[in-house]
Amino acid sequence: MTAPRTCRACGAALSPNLRWCGLCYAPAYELTPRASVHNGDFVGAPIGEGGHRPHWSRWEKSTTTFGPTGRIIATALVVLTLPLSIGFGMFMYALSFPVTAGLLLSAIWAKGWVVPEEPDLPPLTLDERPPAEEEPVTGAMIAVRIAYWVVGLSAVVAFVYGPVQAKAVVLGLTSIIGPFWLFDRYLSR
Repeated sequence: MTAPRTCRACGAALSPNLRWCGLCYAPAYELTPRASVHNGDFVGAPIGEGGHRPHWSRWEKSTTTFGPTGRIIATALVVLTLPLSIGFGMFMYALSFPVTAGLLLSAIWAKGWVVPEEPDLPPLTLDERPPAEEEPVTGAMIAVRIAYWVVGLSAVVAFVYGPVQAKAVVLGLTSIIGPFWLFDRYLSR
């Protein structure tokens, strides 16, 4: 907020070319502090008011993302560039394909903000709304995590101490599975 054209100390009119009051010599600031507009609330947080709440989704079409059909077609086109590049002798593209595909697939499969259409139904009351809870960790999820760790550590041991054939298999599988893991773990959030 710009400063008023009167002195805050004595109330005299301020000259436009001076940075202080001509009577009491109090400084005249260009910008003055003001009271907070919001009292602890966050302006950009969407609040679901109706029964059909906006949400993040990879499988629904939004204004900035494809639906499932478009995403699958775009993924197929990205994957098809690898055999075409090898067929035309572009081996440098084949070497950089995991990074290129990882970046493209992270953009293709990015979550989109979906605002569902409101049908002619009354919105849910506060009593009818399901509570927003985090997904509980189940025994199956723990078993999958343990399996990932066992496979990963086995691959490291095979790569470090195994024969050349085992190292080649580990490198090949890592170059195929690595971009998908990188996308799922870090780029999809």
